Amino acid sequence: MKNLLLCCLFLIVNLSYAQRNTISTTGKWGQQIFLSDVNGQAFTNKYDGITGSVYDQAEYQLAKITLKDGRVFNDVKARINLLEHEVNFIASNGQEGYLGKGMATELVYTLPKESGQDLQVFQCGFPPIDNQNRISFYQILLNGKTSLLKSVYKTIQERNNDLSGERYKEFATYENTYLLKDGAMVRIKKDKSSLLNLLQDKGQVLQQYINDQKLNIKNEADLIALVKYYNTL
Repeated sequence: MKNLLLCCLFLIVNLSYAQRNTISTTGKWGQQIFLSDVNGQAFTNKYDGITGSVYDQAEYQLAKITLKDGRVFNDVKARINLLEHEVNFIASNGQEGYLGKGMATELVYTLPKESGQDLQVFQCGFPPIDNQNRISFYQILLNGKTSLLKSVYKTIQERNNDLSGERYKEFATYENTYLLKDGAMVRIKKDKSSLLNLLQDKGQVLQQYINDQKLNIKNEADLIALVKYYNTL
């Protein structure tokens, strides 16, 4: 009897430990994570008094998070800090937490049907360029032998209030588009001549495709269509 009680106690302790350190389910939000699962840290607001938002999303959105060690957590409420390139998330107990720089390698949002897209993918680990390094997140506009990536990052700037003369801080947002071709990153301008120069090995064919399809390279959807066609040549 004593041995049976000890065995039951051992199972209860182990079950309790497993529940604290694995994926759990919390109602309609599906699989969630504990801070201890991912060595995450509790969120602290460092941006009081700064105008605007540091995040890519105004509200937390359902996402799949892939960690550097290969573990995957599905249906987590998350968003990206575009200043620090850290992933903020809601833990299973409702507490806000964040994954430090480089801990997450991919974040995939599940988008509402009315958006016209199913998923929105962000990844890091690309070759350094401009102010970006391997921990910087890029939105994957097109994945292929030549990929199209969008960098969105934020900085904190000080400005003067024209009426009061007081100084204040706000988040400034910057966007750049890049080609990843043959393992090299190249920032592109959204104009036809500069893009055709980068893709000059198929320049004449692409020029004809632009004319036939009446593409406007300044339009993101048309830009994606052109690079997608280039990947078929």
